[in-house]
Amino acid sequence: MPGKDNLILTAVGPDQVGLVEKISQFIAQHGGNIEDSKMAVFCGEFALILLVSGNAENLSKVASAYGELAALTGLNITARKPSVKQPPAQSLPYRLTASCLDHPGVVHQLSGVLSQLSINIESMETKTYLAPVSGTPIFRMEALLSVPATVNIGRLRQQLDGIEREANIDIDLAMLE
Repeated sequence: MPGKDNLILTAVGPDQVGLVEKISQFIAQHGGNIEDSKMAVFCGEFALILLVSGNAENLSKVASAYGELAALTGLNITARKPSVKQPPAQSLPYRLTASCLDHPGVVHQLSGVLSQLSINIESMETKTYLAPVSGTPIFRMEALLSVPATVNIGRLRQQLDGIEREANIDIDLAMLE
């Protein structure tokens, strides 16, 4: 779409009913469009990241008036233009899931292997929940990966298998279609 620009808006603060409505109304009133978003509440704190699109003039209005939105919502808000995205190297989409008894370091251990192989984590969600019968804390992670075509998937699987055995983590790596 010609003349389309983007703005990244982030917000964090105390959760309250109506935040999404206030934020979306503010963006619409300033001529912006919410394209992508991630929102969650953690321990009573609301967190969000939005990709807002529109023409440069309207996005400039959103960016310069975000202080009004902060005052209206009580959230700490930032707005910035996204960095120029480099053309991606040829890559393949994969999903990595992992689950285990909750313990510190799982994300660090898995992300370390991915980083060493230049694999980009495009998105990731983690969650800790209680097992139904025992009440034991279970950790679960799901990540969407961009794996460079040059990465030896067999080598990656071997490294993940080693972590699986050593740290007692169930790991699944699957190519997306």
